[in-house]
Amino acid sequence: MKIVLPLGFILGAAVGAQMPERAPNVLPAAATTELVQSLAAVAPHAKTVWRDMSALNDNGSVNGFVEIPRGERRKFEFDMKANALRIDRVMPESLGGYPVNYGWVPQTISYDGDPFDVLVLGPEIAGGSVVQGVIVGLMFMEDETGHDSKVVISAAGPDGRPVHPLTAADQARIGDYFSRYKAHEPGKFSRVPGWGSAAQGLSYVKTTHAFFVGCRQQGGKPCEVTAR
Repeated sequence: MKIVLPLGFILGAAVGAQMPERAPNVLPAAATTELVQSLAAVAPHAKTVWRDMSALNDNGSVNGFVEIPRGERRKFEFDMKANALRIDRVMPESLGGYPVNYGWVPQTISYDGDPFDVLVLGPEIAGGSVVQGVIVGLMFMEDETGHDSKVVISAAGPDGRPVHPLTAADQARIGDYFSRYKAHEPGKFSRVPGWGSAAQGLSYVKTTHAFFVGCRQQGGKPCEVTAR
């Protein structure tokens, strides 16, 4: 489903100095429709990670549900109706496997109508796992659907600090992959214009959680949230 954000926001996101300190606080109309449909799809299930697990924990950590392990070429996606992972497609061999564990944050809805994406640093993590992670940054991204940024987290050590910091090498490796990963799909594109701080990542998690909580009665209309 194509969701178009205002041109001013897209142009602003392409310039590092103008990247927003806080997440945009309006969920597009098409995304509110997706939220309503997803909630209806999971309604028959007594328990589902997306609907029933919290986005943030009391200690400030973020829950990340892993769909795709690092190194995997198969693009798994969560089927709301089946309450299970399924294979959506396989990435070309020339592109290679995902450079980082990839998934989403429970109880969130993002600007494209899907749960808000999370990148989990570190070695391969099995699909279907839930990681309690410390936010270490934000990858700004845009594609043909509009705004598609992703929070970056790491598992925490005994001292509460991230086990895997987000290094410049990580940013180059991950950013290069996501800048190319739609090049083989006609009519689609992806760009990674820059990286944000842990505080910016937290703003996106809180905002997309607020969308999940406050926009379910706004299906088919833009939904603005204020509590972030």
